[in-house]
Amino acid sequence: MSTDSRRAHRTGAMRRRYARTVGVVLAFFVVIGGAAAAVSITQGPRVTDVQADPAAATGASGSRVILTANQSLGEIGEDQVTVEPETEFTVDAAGRTVGVRFPIALDAGTKYTVTVAGAQGIGGGPEANLSTTFTTPPAGVLALERDPDGDDRIVSRTIGGSDATPVFTAENIDDFRATSAYLVASIVDEETMRVIVVDRASGEQADAALPGPGTVLGLQVSERGQLYGFTFTDQDVSAESGRKNVLFTGSLAGAFDHAEPDPVVVGGEEPSIDRWRFVPEKSSLLLNDFSGDLTLVDRTDPEGEVSSFGTALSIEGVARSTYTALIDRIEEGFVELDLATGEQQVVSTADLGGERLLGHMIPLADGGTLRSYALLEEGIPTTSDVVIVDPEGEAREVASTSDGEALQQVCASPSVQYIAVAVSPIAGNAYGGQVQTLPQEIETRIYDADTGDLVEAWPGFDISWCEVGPW
Repeated sequence: MSTDSRRAHRTGAMRRRYARTVGVVLAFFVVIGGAAAAVSITQGPRVTDVQADPAAATGASGSRVILTANQSLGEIGEDQVTVEPETEFTVDAAGRTVGVRFPIALDAGTKYTVTVAGAQGIGGGPEANLSTTFTTPPAGVLALERDPDGDDRIVSRTIGGSDATPVFTAENIDDFRATSAYLVASIVDEETMRVIVVDRASGEQADAALPGPGTVLGLQVSERGQLYGFTFTDQDVSAESGRKNVLFTGSLAGAFDHAEPDPVVVGGEEPSIDRWRFVPEKSSLLLNDFSGDLTLVDRTDPEGEVSSFGTALSIEGVARSTYTALIDRIEEGFVELDLATGEQQVVSTADLGGERLLGHMIPLADGGTLRSYALLEEGIPTTSDVVIVDPEGEAREVASTSDGEALQQVCASPSVQYIAVAVSPIAGNAYGGQVQTLPQEIETRIYDADTGDLVEAWPGFDISWCEVGPW
């Protein structure tokens, strides 16, 4: 046999062995694929991926948990989904994913289980439950601690945690507010006020551009868009010239690029603003000027179009996760105003017994309010009670002050899991020398909103759960 014949024989044999090997491999994958398909058919859908951000879910409304299945799913109804502990949610399902959105913030330090019952593949087959569990971190908060003998500082604290962690210090901090990404503080530097923005992740700082030398008040922030705002009065303002309480808003991130905040213009003018609020989850501002006009301004509208809601004595707040503002009207008293429709309804009164003076009223997302009432004895305020009042007017006491204490501020954590109450001794407690003064000694007490139990007591005030400072 020639060499060429032997080479051809070996080549043919190798090709036959290769074909047999390929066939075996293909058969193996067919078997495996068939087995996987069989498992899918016999067991139904299963979760292959979960997207969730437990930390963000406790700080703001609108967080989501997204479950991804191993196959496209048939229709998923909201009645198939449960969340434990029970909380509000909406469902958006498409293809292989099921999204569960929480319109209000979740409680901190809590284990949540999300279950989709009876999920079925789009082509039929057995049903299966899709489930995931996550735990939110303990509640955290920032607070301002003033020191008459040294630097003021903004500190981070955790409920159930150890010592405070300083995040920003300066000789004279007048006010601050914080979003999830940034902290913004107004400070007094000798005779000049400055506004400093801090990147909370990196610690990098930037001076926000101001319209000039003057006074900054009413510092606020918006989580949506990471915005900040303040009212500004020129240092040399007079009856004839200068800006007085003009509202400016800007991007927190933009401060690092030296972007200047913009004045809010209404009807071609820059009005003097008494009270104002960012509207949660919107690009709008609710304004109450010194003439009493109540207007809603879309910050993104280049025409400065406004919606007028008549007149008001003040804006008490805009409830988180809603489009509802709590307004003090001249004739009607306190009303809940729907900023989308203009409809309003009078807020229910609460009977706590005795002669009482209303001190604070803050709207809550469920339609209730957080309030404080001072007990009057012969017309003189004495102790104060902090209560949660439901939409029907039923009050539940959360906290109270003692004789010799003054109530400075109350506010709620994002999910109303906790209530913060800032108090100060009345006697021997001099006021500080900042632009916005308060007694030098202030303590913030944290209460469980359901039980009224005292959870923590910390030095400091102006905590980051509040929309505005206590002035």
